[in-house]
Amino acid sequence: MSANITLRLDEKTLNRIKHLAVDRHTSVSAWVGELVTRAVEELDGFEPARKRALEAMEKPVRVPDGAALSREQAHER
Repeated sequence: MSANITLRLDEKTLNRIKHLAVDRHTSVSAWVGELVTRAVEELDGFEPARKRALEAMEKPVRVPDGAALSREQAHER
């Protein structure tokens, strides 16, 4: 199910959006909807990645005998 929203944009921006939508063979509504959907999906994916990164920071990499890592060891995956 979808719902309508109202946006207020200045005339210059609206004209540019109309041209961009035409270039992509779509409507302004579909083009803006796609942008918003992608932005939400990116934000939804950001939070779990942030959480994993913070958890990884709590578990530092063990270095054998306190020796410095070689370049190869540091970049090993």
